[in-house]
Amino acid sequence: MKIRLFLSLTMSNKVGVTLLLLFVLLAPSKLFAQSDSLIFSDDFNRDSLGTDWVANATWSIADGMAANYIDGIGGTLRTSRYFTADSYVIETAAKGFSNDYWRQFRIVFGQTSLTSDSAYVISYTPDAGGQFALARATDNLYYPQLLDESIIYPDLDSLQLYKFKIAKYKSGLIQVFIDKGEGYSTVPVLEAIDSAYQQLGHFGWQEDTQTGAKHFYVEGITVWNPEVEKPATEEKPAEDDLVTQVSAASGAAYHVTKLNVGVTGFTDRTYTITSVPDYLQGASLVQTAMNDKADTSSALLTMFIKKDAIVYVAYDPRGNRKPAWLKKGWKKTKDVIGVSDTSSNYLEVYSKVVEYGETYPHPYILGGNLQSPATGSEMNYLVAVVEKPVNSRLEAEDATLHGAVVATDHQGYSGSGFVDYINPTGDYIEWSVKTDVPGYYSLGISFSNGRGDIRPICITVDKNQVITYPFSATYNWKSWAFYSGPSVYLSRGMHKIKATAAGASGPNLDYLTLSYAAAPVEVNLAVAGLEATEAEGRQHSIADEGSVAYPNPFVESTTISYALNAKMPVYLTVYNMQGQKVGVLVNEMQEAGEHNITFKANSLKKGLYIYQLKTGDGLRVGKLLKQ
Repeated sequence: MKIRLFLSLTMSNKVGVTLLLLFVLLAPSKLFAQSDSLIFSDDFNRDSLGTDWVANATWSIADGMAANYIDGIGGTLRTSRYFTADSYVIETAAKGFSNDYWRQFRIVFGQTSLTSDSAYVISYTPDAGGQFALARATDNLYYPQLLDESIIYPDLDSLQLYKFKIAKYKSGLIQVFIDKGEGYSTVPVLEAIDSAYQQLGHFGWQEDTQTGAKHFYVEGITVWNPEVEKPATEEKPAEDDLVTQVSAASGAAYHVTKLNVGVTGFTDRTYTITSVPDYLQGASLVQTAMNDKADTSSALLTMFIKKDAIVYVAYDPRGNRKPAWLKKGWKKTKDVIGVSDTSSNYLEVYSKVVEYGETYPHPYILGGNLQSPATGSEMNYLVAVVEKPVNSRLEAEDATLHGAVVATDHQGYSGSGFVDYINPTGDYIEWSVKTDVPGYYSLGISFSNGRGDIRPICITVDKNQVITYPFSATYNWKSWAFYSGPSVYLSRGMHKIKATAAGASGPNLDYLTLSYAAAPVEVNLAVAGLEATEAEGRQHSIADEGSVAYPNPFVESTTISYALNAKMPVYLTVYNMQGQKVGVLVNEMQEAGEHNITFKANSLKKGLYIYQLKTGDGLRVGKLLKQ
């Protein structure tokens, strides 16, 4: 095969100019100063592939490109010649990346021989979420060892031409770039350091499918020697352990860092984080752009979440109406994230568990800050992500026992044994549980009851009764059943979960399971002596009823001010977010007029508190944030 470039002496001037333009398209944004830097080039502008290629029969020349139309696997196009260059840059252009079941596209290079599957492989699998990977194959191109991967989102358009550039240096550094029509980024999409295959070897394309033939085209392949060698130093920034490939439809810069006090919250402002709930310290923080605060789109932020996780959105409390996307399954928590923006000192935290199909390689998408019907928000939201707590199994025999004993006489149990209740009442099993992420956790119990009678157990969490469940009969004592119990709220910290015999000695109990079920919601004010419906209706009428706290947020103390229309009894109390009373500020008859009550919180932890003002004409509730 002749390498048909603009250097050819047999071409007409018109053809030469045409090929010159094609060469410029495939070249790395410049013409080569020295012809000896070129290792190989083919533009496929002829009638047949020629002897320089070893190709599957499905490959041919069509419309001046190498074309493949395969129904099955093994659509390979490789150079017949083996190249010994140990430092090189490959650039190739192709189109036809259709998204169908099990359709895969590969660039293979460094192949040791045409009969060997030892090679580097760059693969693109659109139906696997757009997975784009760099790998090393030793004996099977379909199951190589992964070196690096990313996601191409959205999918490559099957009608558009895309350019790929692979740079392999003597040091072992491998870098892969994609040009989607706007030029190559300075940061590689894929990168690895590997020296398994030092030489260029055989190289080319491959397409495989199980969903019927479709045309795939390669417009050209060019290989040259790099002008500058690079050391074995990776240039691609290290990824966050949980969140990757964050982008905004607006084009603004969105970055990922760790959430801690002092960190900058936005990419285009100097506002810093001033307070963080304990369980969100060190979370993956998506720094958004404040300039996007007026965005009304339904898909502004796209990111990829690598593991099962919980996403928290910090939203401006001045937003009296929330965007549509923040109303779909999101729950308002009791917590806030403080910011140094003087116009609003804090953002309210909403939470949602990442659902099936929303983790890598699938994108996680959030809408604009003011997507309809949102109004009022004057700051863009922030996003924090934490890994979802793993389901835990707590063996009964490892817990604290009172009356009940460890036994092993009935097979089928897990661990080293199970626990047998002895006495009709009073015997208990108590587990100590530590939770790092607050929320609702589902309790489950593995049990066996071969007697046939009902054996109830009372389950309590931190001395609060959760449920008394009548464990019914199983087939025999060796037949273990599982009871999927209630969901209970567990704050961050240590908890005691107890299962106590309640009148009939209890069943044999094998283990307790604890699984994260749902995000925490805003404090249940019924715990603080309010009906939930009443509290919900009154929280929004504080200002109208004449009570306010200032400063709020505060550091050491704040003043709660209110006015009375007549002499009446007043009961002013403060609660923490667990519903525990932390202070009684007023408990007396007070005269009509204005009253200013100081709440000193020097000894209290930072966080959100609730004040409850009961008067002769009603009840008022407000929030206090101690920083």
